[in-house]
Amino acid sequence: MLLEKPIPFTFLIRRIRREVLLILLFANIVVLAKHFFHLRYMNIPIAIPTLLGTCISLLLAFRTNQAYERWWEARTVWGAIVNDSRSFIRLIQMYLPDLPDRQNIIHSFMLRQCAWCFVLGDSLREQSVEDRLREFLPPETVKRILSFDNKPNGLLLDHGLAVQQLYRDGHLTDYQMVHISTTLNNLTDSMGRCERIKSTPFPRTYTFNMHVFIYLFAAILPFCFDEDLFYLDVPLVTLISSGFLLIEKSALQLQNPFETKETDTAMTTIARNIEINLKTMTGYSPIPEKIKPYEFYAL
Repeated sequence: MLLEKPIPFTFLIRRIRREVLLILLFANIVVLAKHFFHLRYMNIPIAIPTLLGTCISLLLAFRTNQAYERWWEARTVWGAIVNDSRSFIRLIQMYLPDLPDRQNIIHSFMLRQCAWCFVLGDSLREQSVEDRLREFLPPETVKRILSFDNKPNGLLLDHGLAVQQLYRDGHLTDYQMVHISTTLNNLTDSMGRCERIKSTPFPRTYTFNMHVFIYLFAAILPFCFDEDLFYLDVPLVTLISSGFLLIEKSALQLQNPFETKETDTAMTTIARNIEINLKTMTGYSPIPEKIKPYEFYAL
């Protein structure tokens, strides 16, 4: 996730450098051909790229808006995960009676919830989760969870079975059982929403069409300048086309919020904040430090 810090110019350039180099090369070829061979018949009315540029602007506005909605939904889901994680552990603390091993039971729920937050983020990024599980859970539990195809769902199942056992032992009332189960259902719903965003790609045809329009615009534009302004032709074509490309690339990154990119939802940072909150709530030690952000983004 990008932070409110200056973004390096190289971060913006490296995303479009190949396309810009191609446009720069093509514009130079056209301008040199017009200048040295006096090919006046190659001029195209400026109204054509003007109309095309207006259409591209409208399409880019729609594309960027749709991509941002996907990114914002992902961030909203993880905000709900923060709230539901706190609520879940607080409910366990409130409802669990004074038992000899009360603190151990609370800590087992807390560690499992911390593991779930980290494992969900790593699973969405398609990274290994074994080390995360070993950090919070005993070896026999780690081995069992690794046998699940959906590891986060396996952790929620353990939550549910542990709550069921407390209910069967008479430590929870019917109302308390329903209240805790509702919170677990909310966590399941958030997990499902994340998986839906991850598994539903933005239509590839839309990306292809945008590239075709932008490249067509960049190909027509060099033919629209007068021969007397040939020294401005290449810079203007490159700059204008780069603006369209940069907006399109920004939308392309926002539409996939669960990758290992600077524009990702900061799932690891959020999970660490949840861990700090839950361990503080339950009196568990040691409490880890917050994850320091990178130069201009956090993951």
